Amino acid sequence: MSNKVRTTPQGDLVVPSDLFGRFTIKDPETLRVTNLSDDLLVSAQLNPGQRKLPLLYGDMRLLNVGELMALISSMHKDGSLVLLVPHAQKTIYFSGGQIIYASSNVEDDRLGEVLWRRGYLDLKQLSEVHDLVVPGKRLGSILIEQGMLTPRQLYDGIKEQVLEIVYSTFHFVTGEFVFIESKVTVKGTVRLDVDTRTVIIEGIHRLAEMTKLEELFPDRDMVLIKRPVAMEAKLEEAERKLHKLVNGRLTVAQIVEQGHLGELDSLKALAKLRRIGLIDVRAQAIEEQREDGPLPDVLNEYKRLLRFIHQTLAVEAPKNIGTLEAYLGSPSPKHEKVFKNVGFDEDGKLDMDTLYRNARALDPEDAREIALGALRAFFDYAQFQTMDVLDDDACDRMMNKLHKIRSAMDD
Repeated sequence: MSNKVRTTPQGDLVVPSDLFGRFTIKDPETLRVTNLSDDLLVSAQLNPGQRKLPLLYGDMRLLNVGELMALISSMHKDGSLVLLVPHAQKTIYFSGGQIIYASSNVEDDRLGEVLWRRGYLDLKQLSEVHDLVVPGKRLGSILIEQGMLTPRQLYDGIKEQVLEIVYSTFHFVTGEFVFIESKVTVKGTVRLDVDTRTVIIEGIHRLAEMTKLEELFPDRDMVLIKRPVAMEAKLEEAERKLHKLVNGRLTVAQIVEQGHLGELDSLKALAKLRRIGLIDVRAQAIEEQREDGPLPDVLNEYKRLLRFIHQTLAVEAPKNIGTLEAYLGSPSPKHEKVFKNVGFDEDGKLDMDTLYRNARALDPEDAREIALGALRAFFDYAQFQTMDVLDDDACDRMMNKLHKIRSAMDD
């Protein structure tokens, strides 16, 4: 006999007896089935008030997570609060109204991800133990056996994992919740020892902070670009990591995802980078650059794009056209030799032949990537400087034209 829930050809649901647990049914006709987001709640109590232990169920548009936690805490209840939102289910466990543990089915909430984000492990260590995790063998015990973590480090890491899960739920604005009163067993897990009132206050504070950050990045599909700066800025490790990901093609959402720092910490780091002038957003994303074709075609595409930017400045803001030549005369040290003796002609065409000769002189085998790396940096700079001085209408016209040039080259 299978020990999994299955369906018959007639569409009936078959639940094996070993999955019943304490759920017993004297009269199957009294069963009540209730939708809980993508799940089903099967109850033997047909009428309200007949349940031995109360069940609280509702919509998070009526009660937010902070209000739910405060309600459960004020009643000093034991039980589990299940929060159901699209593509995620998170559960917070209470004992006497105090939060003691939390779990999640979201990948970013996994222990390995949290340990990496918090600096307990690096990616190489995580990859080394990945294949050792098998049913019945937990990641934490493997990390201790391999000498990668001490028991105390693992304990602290799991506590941080639980707190991250709890704080992440404050951002849920739609979805459904169900609180099931029952005795909670936390054997084999780390018991959270932070006062629930403190957790609620911190969760509300983080929510307010996130709201302000979202005003800076209202559209997660906006592309981030680097701004050239004269002075080296002092950055934290997380800020350096995200700054390195900014390449003029990745969106805010993609950088948050690839940074693996968590949404709040990622946006805080990006906000600081933007505040000190190291990055900015562009209003409309140019399609991802296609640089896998023949090199002459790719260089010609950059030539056309940069020529149009040059011509736009010449017409709309002629006093600022010198910013492009200024960059070529004093690029970043990394690209200084690539742009040696490179400039625009009277028609706004960039001297690609000289640029590529310079790249080949630096490294014949890697000349393609050297040339394209320099052009990417210049294109991002030229686009940013032009957008910065154009009015909104002229900026939109320029961006639409760049899209058309890109599309014509891709066809």
